[in-house]
Amino acid sequence: MHKLLERQLRKHIGSGPLDAAHFEALLFAIDAAYTAQDTDRALLERSIELASGELQERNARLESDIEAIKRLELELRQADKLKAVGQLASGIAHEINTPIQYVGDSVTFMKEAFGGLLHLAKALRERSAECADPSATLAELVQIADDIEVEYLLAEVPLALEQTSDGVRRVAGIVSAMKDFGRKDGREKTLVDVSRCIQSTLIVAQNELKYVADVDVMLGELPPIFGYPGELNQVILNLLVNASHAVAQRFAGTAERGLIRVRSETRAGFVVISVADNGCGIPLEHQPRIFEPFFTTKAVGSGTGQGLAITRSIVVEKHGGTLSFESRPGEGTTFCVSLPTEVVETAKVARLGGERSSVFE
Repeated sequence: MHKLLERQLRKHIGSGPLDAAHFEALLFAIDAAYTAQDTDRALLERSIELASGELQERNARLESDIEAIKRLELELRQADKLKAVGQLASGIAHEINTPIQYVGDSVTFMKEAFGGLLHLAKALRERSAECADPSATLAELVQIADDIEVEYLLAEVPLALEQTSDGVRRVAGIVSAMKDFGRKDGREKTLVDVSRCIQSTLIVAQNELKYVADVDVMLGELPPIFGYPGELNQVILNLLVNASHAVAQRFAGTAERGLIRVRSETRAGFVVISVADNGCGIPLEHQPRIFEPFFTTKAVGSGTGQGLAITRSIVVEKHGGTLSFESRPGEGTTFCVSLPTEVVETAKVARLGGERSSVFE
Protein backbone atom coordinates (compact mmCIF):
# COMPACT_ATOMS: atom_id res chain seq x y z
CA MET A 1 0.00 0.00 0.00
CA HIS A 2 1.22 3.48 -0.87
CA LYS A 3 2.47 5.32 2.22
CA LEU A 4 0.39 8.45 1.54
CA LEU A 5 -2.78 6.39 1.19
CA GLU A 6 -1.94 4.37 4.29
CA ARG A 7 -1.43 7.53 6.37
CA GLN A 8 -4.78 9.03 5.20
CA LEU A 9 -6.69 5.81 5.91
CA ARG A 10 -5.31 5.64 9.43
CA LYS A 11 -6.09 9.31 9.99
CA HIS A 12 -9.71 9.24 8.77
CA ILE A 13 -10.83 5.69 9.47
CA GLY A 14 -8.94 4.81 12.59
CA SER A 15 -10.59 1.67 14.01
CA GLY A 16 -14.27 2.71 13.59
CA PRO A 17 -16.78 2.40 10.69
CA LEU A 18 -16.44 4.65 7.62
CA ASP A 19 -19.57 6.77 6.81
CA ALA A 20 -20.15 8.96 3.73
CA ALA A 21 -18.81 12.15 5.34
CA HIS A 22 -15.68 10.43 6.47
CA PHE A 23 -15.23 8.80 3.07
CA GLU A 24 -15.60 12.17 1.27
CA ALA A 25 -13.12 13.75 3.66
CA LEU A 26 -10.83 10.84 3.04
CA LEU A 27 -10.97 11.30 -0.74
CA PHE A 28 -10.39 15.05 -0.40
CA ALA A 29 -7.42 14.52 1.90
CA ILE A 30 -5.92 11.91 -0.41
CA ASP A 31 -6.34 14.23 -3.42
CA ALA A 32 -4.81 17.15 -1.51
CA ALA A 33 -1.90 15.00 -0.38
CA TYR A 34 -1.15 13.81 -3.91
CA THR A 35 -1.55 17.34 -5.29
CA ALA A 36 0.88 18.67 -2.68
CA GLN A 37 3.30 15.86 -3.48
CA ASP A 38 3.10 16.64 -7.22
CA THR A 39 3.69 20.32 -6.49
CA ASP A 40 6.68 19.51 -4.29
CA ARG A 41 8.03 17.14 -6.94
CA ALA A 42 7.69 19.81 -9.63
CA LEU A 43 9.46 22.36 -7.44
CA LEU A 44 12.19 19.84 -6.66
CA GLU A 45 12.63 18.96 -10.34
CA ARG A 46 12.82 22.65 -11.22
CA SER A 47 15.37 23.23 -8.48
CA ILE A 48 17.41 20.27 -9.73
CA GLU A 49 17.18 21.59 -13.30
CA LEU A 50 18.38 25.04 -12.23
CA ALA A 51 21.16 23.57 -10.09
CA SER A 52 22.18 21.27 -12.95
CA GLY A 53 22.32 24.21 -15.37
CA GLU A 54 24.40 26.22 -12.92
CA LEU A 55 26.68 23.22 -12.34
CA GLN A 56 27.17 22.79 -16.10
CA GLU A 57 28.07 26.46 -16.42
CA ARG A 58 30.56 26.13 -13.57
CA ASN A 59 32.02 22.98 -15.15
CA ALA A 60 32.38 24.81 -18.46
CA ARG A 61 34.15 27.71 -16.73
CA LEU A 62 36.31 25.24 -14.80
CA GLU A 63 37.30 23.40 -18.01
CA SER A 64 38.13 26.75 -19.61
CA ASP A 65 40.25 27.69 -16.57
CA ILE A 66 42.01 24.31 -16.65
CA GLU A 67 42.85 24.78 -20.35
CA ALA A 68 44.13 28.27 -19.61
CA ILE A 69 46.27 26.89 -16.76
CA LYS A 70 47.64 24.17 -19.04
CA ARG A 71 48.52 26.75 -21.69
CA LEU A 72 50.14 28.93 -19.06
CA GLU A 73 52.08 25.96 -17.66
CA LEU A 74 53.29 25.07 -21.18
CA GLU A 75 54.31 28.67 -21.84
CA LEU A 76 56.08 28.79 -18.47
CA ARG A 77 58.02 25.63 -19.27
CA GLN A 78 58.95 26.93 -22.70
CA ALA A 79 59.98 30.27 -21.19
CA ASP A 80 62.12 28.46 -18.61
CA LYS A 81 63.75 26.42 -21.39
CA LEU A 82 64.44 29.56 -23.46
CA LYS A 83 65.80 31.30 -20.37
CA ALA A 84 68.19 28.39 -19.79
CA VAL A 85 69.28 28.47 -23.43
CA GLY A 86 69.72 32.24 -23.20
CA GLN A 87 71.95 31.87 -20.17
CA LEU A 88 74.02 29.26 -22.01
CA ALA A 89 74.04 31.11 -25.34
CA SER A 90 77.43 32.79 -24.90
CA GLY A 91 78.99 29.48 -23.90
CA ILE A 92 77.40 27.73 -26.88
CA ALA A 93 78.73 30.48 -29.16
CA HIS A 94 82.18 29.93 -27.66
CA GLU A 95 81.93 26.17 -28.19
CA ILE A 96 81.03 26.73 -31.84
CA ASN A 97 83.67 29.44 -32.30
CA THR A 98 86.57 27.19 -31.24
CA PRO A 99 86.16 24.50 -33.94
CA ILE A 100 85.20 27.14 -36.51
CA GLN A 101 88.44 28.95 -35.69
CA TYR A 102 90.67 25.99 -36.38
CA VAL A 103 88.59 25.10 -39.46
CA GLY A 104 89.37 28.60 -40.72
CA ASP A 105 93.06 28.23 -39.88
CA SER A 106 93.22 24.89 -41.66
CA VAL A 107 91.48 26.25 -44.75
CA THR A 108 93.91 29.20 -44.87
CA PHE A 109 96.86 26.83 -44.57
CA MET A 110 95.49 24.55 -47.31
CA LYS A 111 94.89 27.55 -49.57
CA GLU A 112 98.55 28.56 -49.21
CA ALA A 113 99.70 24.97 -49.67
CA PHE A 114 97.59 24.59 -52.78
CA GLY A 115 99.16 27.77 -54.17
CA GLY A 116 102.68 26.33 -53.75
CA LEU A 117 101.72 22.96 -55.23
CA LEU A 118 99.99 24.70 -58.11
CA HIS A 119 103.18 26.67 -58.80
CA LEU A 120 105.16 23.40 -58.85
CA ALA A 121 102.64 21.76 -61.18
CA LYS A 122 102.70 24.73 -63.58
CA ALA A 123 106.51 24.72 -63.70
CA LEU A 124 106.51 20.98 -64.42
CA ARG A 125 104.02 21.40 -67.24
CA GLU A 126 105.87 24.35 -68.79
CA ARG A 127 109.25 22.62 -68.66
CA SER A 128 107.82 19.47 -70.17
CA ALA A 129 106.30 21.50 -73.01
CA GLU A 130 109.59 23.23 -73.70
CA CYS A 131 111.47 19.89 -73.97
CA ALA A 132 114.34 21.48 -72.09
CA ASP A 133 117.44 19.76 -70.75
CA PRO A 134 116.03 17.08 -68.38
CA SER A 135 118.79 17.50 -65.81
CA ALA A 136 118.33 21.29 -65.70
CA THR A 137 114.57 20.92 -65.53
CA LEU A 138 114.83 18.42 -62.68
CA ALA A 139 117.17 20.68 -60.74
CA GLU A 140 114.79 23.62 -61.19
CA LEU A 141 111.80 21.58 -60.05
CA VAL A 142 113.70 20.32 -57.02
CA GLN A 143 114.53 23.91 -56.14
CA ILE A 144 110.86 24.94 -56.43
CA ALA A 145 109.86 21.94 -54.29
CA ASP A 146 112.39 22.98 -51.66
CA ASP A 147 111.13 26.57 -51.75
CA ILE A 148 107.55 25.57 -51.08
CA GLU A 149 108.61 22.85 -48.57
CA VAL A 150 106.73 20.15 -50.44
CA GLU A 151 107.68 17.42 -47.95
CA TYR A 152 106.15 19.47 -45.14
CA LEU A 153 103.03 20.12 -47.17
CA LEU A 154 102.59 16.45 -48.03
CA ALA A 155 102.73 15.61 -44.33
CA GLU A 156 100.59 18.49 -43.03
CA VAL A 157 97.82 18.86 -45.64
CA PRO A 158 96.15 15.51 -44.74
CA LEU A 159 96.25 16.52 -41.06
CA ALA A 160 94.70 19.88 -41.91
CA LEU A 161 91.93 18.14 -43.86
CA GLU A 162 91.25 15.81 -40.94
CA GLN A 163 91.22 18.76 -38.54
CA THR A 164 88.77 20.57 -40.78
CA SER A 165 86.48 17.53 -40.93
CA ASP A 166 86.68 17.16 -37.15
CA GLY A 167 85.80 20.81 -36.65
CA VAL A 168 82.82 20.53 -38.97
CA ARG A 169 81.66 17.40 -37.12
CA ARG A 170 81.92 19.18 -33.77
CA VAL A 171 79.90 22.15 -35.00
CA ALA A 172 77.32 19.80 -36.52
CA GLY A 173 77.11 17.97 -33.20
CA ILE A 174 76.50 21.19 -31.28
CA VAL A 175 73.86 22.33 -33.76
CA SER A 176 72.17 18.92 -33.64
CA ALA A 177 72.17 19.03 -29.83
CA MET A 178 70.61 22.49 -29.90
CA LYS A 179 67.92 21.29 -32.30
CA ASP A 180 67.17 18.32 -30.04
CA PHE A 181 67.04 20.54 -26.99
CA GLY A 182 65.03 23.37 -28.49
CA ARG A 183 62.36 21.46 -30.35
CA LYS A 184 58.79 21.82 -29.14
CA ASP A 185 57.09 18.59 -28.09
CA GLY A 186 53.74 17.65 -29.50
CA ARG A 187 50.68 16.59 -27.55
CA GLU A 188 51.37 12.88 -28.05
CA LYS A 189 54.22 11.01 -26.44
CA THR A 190 56.88 9.60 -28.74
CA LEU A 191 59.65 7.05 -28.40
CA VAL A 192 62.59 8.67 -26.66
CA ASP A 193 66.23 7.66 -26.68
CA VAL A 194 67.15 8.77 -23.16
CA SER A 195 70.89 8.34 -23.78
CA ARG A 196 70.69 10.76 -26.70
CA CYS A 197 68.79 13.25 -24.52
CA ILE A 198 71.57 13.09 -21.92
CA GLN A 199 74.36 13.42 -24.48
CA SER A 200 72.68 16.32 -26.32
CA THR A 201 72.09 18.20 -23.08
CA LEU A 202 75.68 17.65 -21.95
CA ILE A 203 76.86 19.24 -25.19
CA VAL A 204 74.53 22.22 -24.70
CA ALA A 205 75.69 22.67 -21.08
CA GLN A 206 79.36 21.91 -21.72
CA ASN A 207 80.60 25.49 -21.43
CA GLU A 208 78.64 25.92 -18.20
CA LEU A 209 80.23 22.84 -16.68
CA LYS A 210 83.81 22.61 -17.89
CA TYR A 211 85.13 25.67 -16.03
CA VAL A 212 83.89 24.55 -12.60
CA ALA A 213 83.89 20.75 -12.58
CA ASP A 214 85.11 17.55 -14.15
CA VAL A 215 82.18 15.60 -15.54
CA ASP A 216 82.18 11.82 -15.37
CA VAL A 217 79.56 10.23 -17.63
CA MET A 218 78.58 6.57 -17.63
CA LEU A 219 75.48 5.64 -19.61
CA GLY A 220 74.02 2.18 -19.38
CA GLU A 221 72.14 0.28 -22.05
CA LEU A 222 68.66 1.81 -21.97
CA PRO A 223 65.45 0.77 -23.71
CA PRO A 224 63.40 3.45 -25.49
CA ILE A 225 60.59 4.96 -23.43
CA PHE A 226 57.45 6.85 -24.32
CA GLY A 227 57.73 10.51 -23.38
CA TYR A 228 58.47 14.07 -24.44
CA PRO A 229 62.13 14.37 -25.49
CA GLY A 230 62.28 18.17 -25.34
CA GLU A 231 60.97 18.23 -21.79
CA LEU A 232 63.31 15.44 -20.70
CA ASN A 233 66.18 17.52 -22.10
CA GLN A 234 64.97 20.36 -19.91
CA VAL A 235 64.91 18.10 -16.83
CA ILE A 236 68.52 17.00 -17.39
CA LEU A 237 69.66 20.56 -18.12
CA ASN A 238 68.07 21.91 -14.93
CA LEU A 239 69.82 19.25 -12.85
CA LEU A 240 73.18 19.85 -14.55
CA VAL A 241 72.97 23.62 -14.14
CA ASN A 242 72.00 23.25 -10.47
CA ALA A 243 74.97 20.93 -9.96
CA SER A 244 77.36 23.39 -11.63
CA HIS A 245 76.08 26.24 -9.45
CA ALA A 246 76.47 24.14 -6.29
CA VAL A 247 80.04 23.19 -7.23
CA ALA A 248 80.92 26.76 -8.18
CA GLN A 249 79.57 28.03 -4.85
CA ARG A 250 81.57 25.52 -2.79
CA PHE A 251 84.89 25.97 -4.58
CA ALA A 252 84.65 29.69 -5.35
CA GLY A 253 87.96 31.46 -4.82
CA THR A 254 89.97 28.24 -4.74
CA ALA A 255 92.03 26.35 -7.31
CA GLU A 256 89.98 23.18 -6.74
CA ARG A 257 87.51 21.83 -9.24
CA GLY A 258 84.32 20.04 -8.45
CA LEU A 259 83.07 16.71 -9.74
CA ILE A 260 79.73 15.98 -11.39
CA ARG A 261 78.74 12.38 -12.07
CA VAL A 262 76.01 11.50 -14.58
CA ARG A 263 74.76 7.92 -14.57
CA SER A 264 71.94 6.00 -16.25
CA GLU A 265 70.69 2.45 -15.87
CA THR A 266 67.57 0.30 -15.92
CA ARG A 267 66.20 -0.81 -12.59
CA ALA A 268 63.00 -2.81 -11.96
CA GLY A 269 61.04 -1.49 -14.93
CA PHE A 270 62.42 2.05 -14.70
CA VAL A 271 65.05 4.05 -16.54
CA VAL A 272 67.02 5.75 -13.77
CA ILE A 273 69.12 8.89 -14.32
CA SER A 274 71.24 10.30 -11.52
CA VAL A 275 73.14 13.58 -11.39
CA ALA A 276 75.50 13.84 -8.42
CA ASP A 277 77.82 16.67 -7.39
CA ASN A 278 80.24 17.38 -4.58
CA GLY A 279 79.06 20.97 -4.24
CA CYS A 280 77.76 22.96 -1.30
CA GLY A 281 74.72 20.77 -0.67
CA ILE A 282 71.23 21.90 0.34
CA PRO A 283 70.69 23.28 3.87
CA LEU A 284 68.49 21.00 5.96
CA GLU A 285 65.88 23.72 6.57
CA HIS A 286 65.47 24.24 2.81
CA GLN A 287 65.24 20.61 1.75
CA PRO A 288 61.45 20.22 2.33
CA ARG A 289 60.77 23.23 0.07
CA ILE A 290 63.09 22.84 -2.91
CA PHE A 291 60.28 21.66 -5.24
CA GLU A 292 57.97 24.53 -4.29
CA PRO A 293 57.30 26.97 -7.15
CA PHE A 294 59.18 30.27 -6.80
CA PHE A 295 61.23 29.04 -3.84
CA THR A 296 64.91 29.86 -4.30
CA THR A 297 67.92 30.43 -2.09
CA LYS A 298 69.81 32.29 -4.81
CA ALA A 299 70.35 36.02 -4.85
CA VAL A 300 67.73 38.26 -6.46
CA GLY A 301 68.07 38.06 -10.23
CA SER A 302 70.04 34.81 -10.10
CA GLY A 303 67.13 32.40 -9.96
CA THR A 304 63.35 32.31 -10.35
CA GLY A 305 62.68 29.25 -8.20
CA GLN A 306 60.97 27.54 -11.15
CA GLY A 307 63.68 25.10 -12.26
CA LEU A 308 63.13 22.25 -9.81
CA ALA A 309 59.36 22.83 -9.63
CA ILE A 310 59.09 22.47 -13.41
CA THR A 311 61.49 19.53 -13.35
CA ARG A 312 59.34 17.68 -10.83
CA SER A 313 56.17 18.50 -12.77
CA ILE A 314 57.63 17.11 -16.00
CA VAL A 315 58.91 13.92 -14.35
CA VAL A 316 55.92 13.17 -12.11
CA GLU A 317 52.90 14.58 -13.94
CA LYS A 318 53.99 14.26 -17.57
CA HIS A 319 55.88 10.96 -17.40
CA GLY A 320 54.49 9.20 -14.32
CA GLY A 321 57.96 8.97 -12.80
CA THR A 322 59.58 10.04 -9.56
CA LEU A 323 62.16 12.68 -8.66
CA SER A 324 64.09 12.28 -5.42
CA PHE A 325 67.28 13.62 -3.91
CA GLU A 326 69.81 13.12 -1.17
CA SER A 327 71.87 16.02 0.08
CA ARG A 328 74.46 16.61 2.76
CA PRO A 329 75.26 20.26 3.45
CA GLY A 330 78.87 20.98 2.59
CA GLU A 331 79.37 17.62 0.85
CA GLY A 332 77.08 17.46 -2.17
CA THR A 333 73.73 16.44 -3.64
CA THR A 334 72.43 13.60 -5.79
CA PHE A 335 69.20 13.90 -7.78
CA CYS A 336 67.60 10.72 -9.07
CA VAL A 337 65.03 10.64 -11.90
CA SER A 338 63.08 7.40 -12.41
CA LEU A 339 61.02 7.06 -15.60
CA PRO A 340 58.75 4.06 -16.19
CA THR A 341 59.49 1.92 -19.24
CA GLU A 342 56.74 0.59 -21.44
CA VAL A 343 56.80 -2.58 -23.53
CA VAL A 344 57.55 -1.81 -27.18
CA GLU A 345 56.94 -4.44 -29.86
CA THR A 346 60.25 -5.70 -31.20
CA ALA A 347 58.88 -5.66 -34.72
CA LYS A 348 58.12 -1.97 -34.52
CA VAL A 349 61.25 -0.60 -32.92
CA ALA A 350 64.81 -1.80 -32.47
CA ARG A 351 66.28 -1.71 -29.02
CA LEU A 352 68.44 1.37 -28.60
CA GLY A 353 71.88 0.73 -27.10
CA GLY A 354 73.74 2.89 -24.58
CA GLU A 355 77.42 3.54 -24.20
CA ARG A 356 80.01 4.36 -21.62
CA SER A 357 81.86 7.49 -22.55
CA SER A 358 82.52 11.08 -21.71
CA VAL A 359 81.63 13.95 -23.98
CA PHE A 360 84.44 15.96 -22.44
CA GLU A 361 87.31 13.92 -23.82
